[in-house]
Amino acid sequence: MLQSNMTPLIRKVFSMRFPSLIAAALAVSLGLGFAVPAKADLVIQGRSAQALHCSAMMFMVSDELYQAGFLSRGDRDWAQGAAVQMLAYVPGTDDQKVQAMKQRFTKLMRTRSVGTLMDEYNDTAKWCRKNFL
Repeated sequence: MLQSNMTPLIRKVFSMRFPSLIAAALAVSLGLGFAVPAKADLVIQGRSAQALHCSAMMFMVSDELYQAGFLSRGDRDWAQGAAVQMLAYVPGTDDQKVQAMKQRFTKLMRTRSVGTLMDEYNDTAKWCRKNFL
């Protein structure tokens, strides 16, 4: 997928790579002793929350598999584009959706190991694709 053909939302989500997000959050936490969110956390519930969770997992897992050499760049970009498509089920502006993805990335990395995240994705990927793609 060429960056010039992407919508603004896709560009925003592609421009943030979750490891740098986690590193930034960790730096703030260590520097201040606690994390201070720049914006109030968004509350997303029900089917929208399911779509957000599926999207974040697909985005993160595809990046991990690419970094480990198990996915080509094209396959990673396709998967991450599909993850962004799932955000159509999440209410809000593009900026709010990006904020929601950042929040979900942070929560997933705080509560799961990479292996656990991969297992969860394997268990739910078919359901996520059926319901949100």
